[in-house]
Amino acid sequence: MSKKYIKYCPTLNSKLCGKMIQDCNFDFNEEFYQKFQKIIIENPGKTTKDLCSLIKFYKFTPKTLSIAFKMLNSYKETYYNVCGPFIYKDNRWFPLYGKKFTDTIIISNENSYLRDQIKMLRLQVELLNKS
Repeated sequence: MSKKYIKYCPTLNSKLCGKMIQDCNFDFNEEFYQKFQKIIIENPGKTTKDLCSLIKFYKFTPKTLSIAFKMLNSYKETYYNVCGPFIYKDNRWFPLYGKKFTDTIIISNENSYLRDQIKMLRLQVELLNKS
């Protein structure tokens, strides 16, 4: 595991990580990593539970998804620039865009808010069109 620490990027405890990963029996490949990275970039600021519902290409539970995020954060030499790292703040996950952490959170929070507003406005337009 990498010794370098990135604030708000949770990693696995080195004493327990092997057992945790083995218990999850992950079956990830290059296609998975690309899809996973893309869905997190397109949906920043979602909770673990929300992401479990959004991810259709792999069956996660909130527990296994949390372990997957931590595993991807733990092994920098293996996964960074392929998939991850990921920030966990206020019970929500964010991709690390390669910018300062605070900029990432501000932009991601605004992005999440705007996506929710678009969804609400589309629903309102649909309701107006039906009446």
